Amino acid sequence: MSKLLAVRIPEELIVELHNLRKLRGTVISHFVTEAITEKMAEIKEESADIALITSRKHETAMSEKEWNKHLKHKGINV
Repeated sequence: MSKLLAVRIPEELIVELHNLRKLRGTVISHFVTEAITEKMAEIKEESADIALITSRKHETAMSEKEWNKHLKHKGINV
């Protein structure tokens, strides 16, 4: 189901949008929907990255030597 959403967009951006729409042969609503979908995915990915960084903030760091020893213990040759 689709709903109508009214937004204010600067006139210069609208002119550019119309030109791109003609060039790509697509309708503006599809172009805008794709742009919003991509931006939301980007924000979600950034949020997930921030959450991961935050959760690991208090973990102790390993030196390269300790990391290599850990990998070797796991059977991974470095």
